[in-house]
Amino acid sequence: MPVIGRGREPPVEVAPPPVTRSVRPAAPGTGTGDVSGGRPRGGTGSTGDAPKTGDILDAISARVADHGLRDRGAKEGKGARVTVEPELVPSPVDPSWAGVVIGLLGRTSASGLLTLAKEAALAAVGSRAGAVYIRQDDGRLRLATTTGYGEYIVEKYGSVDAEADLPVAEAARERRLVWRPTREYSGLGGDAARFPSPSAYASVPLMMEDRCLAVLSLQLDRAEPLSESEERTLSLIAAVAAQRLEYLLSRESRVLPAGIPRLDQAVRLVESRTRAARLELAMASADIGAFDWDFDSGRLVWDERTCRLFGVEPDAFDERIDTFYAHIHPEDQAAVHAAARTSMRTGFYSALYRIIRPDGAVRWIDAKASVVRDPEGRPQGMVGVAQDRTEEREHEERRHARREFVLTLTAAFGTALSTQDVVDTMTGTVLPALDANALAIHLIRDGDVVLAGAAGYPEEVLRRLGEPSMGRAGSPMSAALRAGTPLFYESREEFRAAFPDDSFRPAPEHHAWALLPLTTADGTVGTCILSYADARGFTADDQIVTTAIAGILAQSLARARLYDQRRQAMTELQRVMLPRSLPRLPGVEVAVRYRPGSEGLDVGGDWYDVVRLPGGKVGLMIGDVQGHSAQAAAVMGQLRTALLAYADDGHGPADLMACGNRMLCGLDTDLFATCCIVELDPATGVLRMARAGHPYPLLLEADGTVRELDCPGGLPLACQLDDEYPMVTAELAPGATLLLYTDGLVESREHSYDEGVAELMRSLSRRPAGGPDADGAGPGVRAARNGGPVRDGILRGGPAGERDRSDLDALADRIAAPAGRTAQDDIAVLLVRRTD
Repeated sequence: MPVIGRGREPPVEVAPPPVTRSVRPAAPGTGTGDVSGGRPRGGTGSTGDAPKTGDILDAISARVADHGLRDRGAKEGKGARVTVEPELVPSPVDPSWAGVVIGLLGRTSASGLLTLAKEAALAAVGSRAGAVYIRQDDGRLRLATTTGYGEYIVEKYGSVDAEADLPVAEAARERRLVWRPTREYSGLGGDAARFPSPSAYASVPLMMEDRCLAVLSLQLDRAEPLSESEERTLSLIAAVAAQRLEYLLSRESRVLPAGIPRLDQAVRLVESRTRAARLELAMASADIGAFDWDFDSGRLVWDERTCRLFGVEPDAFDERIDTFYAHIHPEDQAAVHAAARTSMRTGFYSALYRIIRPDGAVRWIDAKASVVRDPEGRPQGMVGVAQDRTEEREHEERRHARREFVLTLTAAFGTALSTQDVVDTMTGTVLPALDANALAIHLIRDGDVVLAGAAGYPEEVLRRLGEPSMGRAGSPMSAALRAGTPLFYESREEFRAAFPDDSFRPAPEHHAWALLPLTTADGTVGTCILSYADARGFTADDQIVTTAIAGILAQSLARARLYDQRRQAMTELQRVMLPRSLPRLPGVEVAVRYRPGSEGLDVGGDWYDVVRLPGGKVGLMIGDVQGHSAQAAAVMGQLRTALLAYADDGHGPADLMACGNRMLCGLDTDLFATCCIVELDPATGVLRMARAGHPYPLLLEADGTVRELDCPGGLPLACQLDDEYPMVTAELAPGATLLLYTDGLVESREHSYDEGVAELMRSLSRRPAGGPDADGAGPGVRAARNGGPVRDGILRGGPAGERDRSDLDALADRIAAPAGRTAQDDIAVLLVRRTD
């Protein structure tokens, strides 16, 4: 298994000194690098200081021997000692090259060695761009380290075929230093234009005996070839780097851990360590750690980067597998164990898990590894890599949270039909999610800025938010509209500096704000102000989310505005089609309620009527035409008019119902209607009733008893032309109340019709019919007492402007608008109480 070094590389400064010696690369098969003297190429000077060259190169030779090359060469029968001869040149040796060579020989990792060799070579020839490629087992050349190249070049030429017409491939094939103009390399194709002109490449292989270990390639921004001094310098760097690289790649072949008797395992260790050392080159700049786990001994080796990932000092790691598991988050230990067990079968290990560092920090680690097997296929160990994925994981979690929030918000706004629904959604969903404390939504209507809704502000601030000054220049709303993008104020001081006018003075408990302009493709809708209790910095995620909210809110408000306008028009139409007032009726008290449903934009088909009949009797009618549409409203109007006309002719309830059925069957419509008609004699309390598919009447006794009246009926109107509607007789005692209603009161998606009726009867039985009431009618409730006009709101009109509230009014309010309940369908309620 590969042992990954954990020592830190000593820094070596590289400067381009004058070259004072030449190096001849080792001849194939000799294993010997020879640095020989040469004759001066010009100039004169004393050579009295020349022995320094020999001293430096002797030091190189000794350093090589110290690292085992001399001993290994002796054992293998090869002359591994470097022969040194001083070069007779007039200039003295610059001592900085000694530091470079000593630095190369002192590298303990292949990546550090090649990086230093590259930087030294760049400095020697004055180049700004260069790279080192490693020769792989399959003959391809893979990029190990680079300087001065853009992402495109690095990605495209990260792996090079040995037969390609490219600088590094040519040097590897020729096994010698090669200089050639860039434009002559056909393998670059159109990419040649990316390089300066003129330019050339100098590439030198790192040779060990007859093997090319790597290639050092330099880009030269000039047309002139290398000088002989530059060639000698590059050859020296390549020779020393090759010697050290060979040692780093093969050092474990000489020293095996104790207690491993099997030769096959020794071979496996050598091979796997060689592969891991080469793999380490590719991980040098990616902050990817490597690990080596030997199953037999339990030894786990981490490189320095892996130690850093786990927050452990390299010298303090005890190389025990138990230490690794102790770092894993308790919730992820089972998954890591399972991944390790699976890898024994599949040969590949992959796990994403959390670790807890010694300082308590939790990090996400992504680990992948290959299982190494012996010749018999038995798992012997695992070699792999690990990388910190915390930032990517947190980024993905934030992105997922944003997506879920936006989807949730979109779904919530999708069910918000009216402007008030949108404001309620913002208050109930957005404020808690954004950790905001208050919001105010202003809409633009006819050029004015109007407060549509607000929550979380004290009364004094709420009053100022509703003033017309909020729309003038210099206001927060004006600033948001002018900017066109969300504005963020992270402190009270920042907000006050932007809006110094006292009219815009914020609430004392608010210290940060987000101002959102609300715009759609059709124009500006308004603004939204979000207020926060504490000063805060708005992150990029905050800005993304608030911008998304502004877009969704603007679309929802634009849709709600159209809904409100159409609904108002439909409500007005419904109001016109229902009775505008109720007649004064002696001996009885009557209350009616109509409430539009919360769903749909079209007018409904619910109606009611109270009419005087001959002989002092009272006619009560209630019905519901199928659907919500202009057609349903039209059919309802025709049916109501026909029944009133038939009633004037003196027809009883059963005959009235039959006449209405025939009339509706004769209309050109597929709609049907339910109906209940009651004739009441106030003097005797006798009730005569007929019913056509409508809910049964409820009788509320004076003592609070509630029961359904047994009133068999026929099919809904317009279902069968000759259907009959039996008439049923009952009695309304003094103080008792008769309740007629449409099915919207008891039917909903939450429960069935029968469950709704049972709940209505229970609620009525808990409150006596004449009991007091503390609740008012909800918005949109259309109400009237007998003898008074039908009005919207809480106060009811009576004769001569009477403003008192009767017990029957209170009961009607409770029935039509119970607390906490939203009507999905239209509701019509008719109550009549016998007073004599």
